[in-house]
Amino acid sequence: MWHTVVILIHATAAVAALGLGIAALRFPPLLRAHTASIVIMAAALPIAIALRWAERAPAATVIFAALAVLGVVMIVRAVLAERSARLGRSRAVLSHIGFNLIALVTGFLILPAMRSGLGPVAVVATAVLVPIAGSTALHLFRRRLPTDTAPAE
Repeated sequence: MWHTVVILIHATAAVAALGLGIAALRFPPLLRAHTASIVIMAAALPIAIALRWAERAPAATVIFAALAVLGVVMIVRAVLAERSARLGRSRAVLSHIGFNLIALVTGFLILPAMRSGLGPVAVVATAVLVPIAGSTALHLFRRRLPTDTAPAE
């Protein structure tokens, strides 16, 4: 039961992080809420992993552990997005939040890929193709923004 509760917290925070991240691109005051939801999401995942550690196949454990590490990186990027917004660096905000949005979508799609029955091929394809597509889209969006004039971080 506790595993289910923690997974619900993790998933709810992830969905909130996705929505808040998208909204924060237009309304920067939402960056703080995006960061908070990323922290909750990232904190819940290792707990969920630990609660079912013995029941998982080693490959699944490695994938979930990698996602937990990614959660830490996402926290850093969310904090950097807040800092960039305070400095007036809209391109940097887009880069940091864009990274998180790509990571969230990848995370949402990894689980169905794992359960698809296609094995590691589906997981690797998802883990590679989604970030490539997201990075391409992010690059196109970033080209539309004026160059940041604020000093680099």
